[in-house]
Amino acid sequence: MRIQFCGADRTVTGSSHLIEVNGLRIFLDMGMFQGPRDEARRMNEYLPADVKTADAIILSHAHFDHSGKLPVAVRAGFSGPIYCTPPTAEVTNVILQDAARIQVEDAEHLNQRVRRLDEPKIEPLFAPDDLAAVFRLVKRVRYGQKTDLGNNVSFTFHDAGHILGSAYVIVEWTEPATGTPRKLLFTADIGRYNTPIINDPTPLPGPVDLVISESTYGNNSHGDIAAVEPQLLEAVKHVCQTRGRLIIPAFAVGRTQTMLWYFEKFIREKAIPPLPIFVDSPMGVEATKVTRAFHDYFDPQTIDLMGETPLFGGGRVTLASTRQESMQINAASGPCIIIASSPTCEFGRVLHHIKRSVEEPKDLIVFVGWTPHNTLGRRLQAGQKRVRIYDRWYDLRCQVRTIHGLSAHADGDELLKFLAPTIRQQTQAFIVHGEPDQAEGFAQRLLEAGMGSAIVPALETSVVVFGGTKREGQQEPRIADAE
Repeated sequence: MRIQFCGADRTVTGSSHLIEVNGLRIFLDMGMFQGPRDEARRMNEYLPADVKTADAIILSHAHFDHSGKLPVAVRAGFSGPIYCTPPTAEVTNVILQDAARIQVEDAEHLNQRVRRLDEPKIEPLFAPDDLAAVFRLVKRVRYGQKTDLGNNVSFTFHDAGHILGSAYVIVEWTEPATGTPRKLLFTADIGRYNTPIINDPTPLPGPVDLVISESTYGNNSHGDIAAVEPQLLEAVKHVCQTRGRLIIPAFAVGRTQTMLWYFEKFIREKAIPPLPIFVDSPMGVEATKVTRAFHDYFDPQTIDLMGETPLFGGGRVTLASTRQESMQINAASGPCIIIASSPTCEFGRVLHHIKRSVEEPKDLIVFVGWTPHNTLGRRLQAGQKRVRIYDRWYDLRCQVRTIHGLSAHADGDELLKFLAPTIRQQTQAFIVHGEPDQAEGFAQRLLEAGMGSAIVPALETSVVVFGGTKREGQQEPRIADAE
């Protein structure tokens, strides 16, 4: 087997890895790099050589940094099957539709600038019209269903507990020369334990020979997830008392639905009155509808909570898709809850709600995740007394709180717990999807736990395992050897 690391290597975005086994060429994810505009454009125009000749793409989950390059690959000539779980297919469609619209709008905006005569016109990496060709290739595969790829190679999805439909992948094959059976585990993104709506990561069915593991928070520890509920409940009670508005800047996929779950739980348990709840995000609305449709993927607690009423039902939740529906939310006084994207507060509909609430002492803004530096969200979190929103300055008079512990990614301890069945001297691990300090720290933790080797590869590194020699021109990976 040969593995080429094509993305999310010593960084957390643009996940993609090519495995060549028994004559097949299979991509694990085809994600978009997210970062500064020029760098992102350069990285996202890159595709591994001969992507059009690949036999398959196995998609772990819908997040853009794992699925976003699918239209780019199809435009380049890829025509093989794209395997994913049924919820992943639907959520990916939501995410790519939104991304395609943004690609077109950004290209139109940038082309309106004054350009040199020799400067080429900027074209979107893909457009809405490109997506039909992508979804014609999608093959829906349920958890636990072994799929034959030919040439004595197969794979199986298992629940990764990260977002709805997310999966880790076990690839199995038999070496032609020796008849030796082998297994590779691709973790993709592993979720936390005891999170709402979705199940915990399915325990590994046993040891494997090779691991490609994420390390987003591999050298960190998250806050206790059990502390989230009482903090969120107190925030709602606060705005009920002040008759204010609770504004939650949140990711449209995953975090928005988690917030809705908590509020449904509070209302059904009569911990709070049935106050109005608004989701103000077109993508958040569509992701919420998809989540509601896949109730057979919910965890037992959510199924018990639902009873006979659909999740996010009861008429309390208003899903605002159109601009007019969004504007009508501003007519709502308190108490009410508004969940809107984006968590950076640099763009999106949440800005309009923050603009109205930032100088209202009775209102409350609650952040439910990490916010990047040098953003309005971070300045609000830090308690900056005056903030600029659009074209004017505002005094910060509302309360601002942050609730930690809601990351969709496992931390280092949880990753070690998940990987425990395969930590042994015979196993080789490749650590990806993490900044250098996280990846290298997690590699060291794996070695100390008994893993045979842990490699932190650089972008475009190729390694040959189970036979063969290092190819000329191959870049050496960063290797942490067991003592």
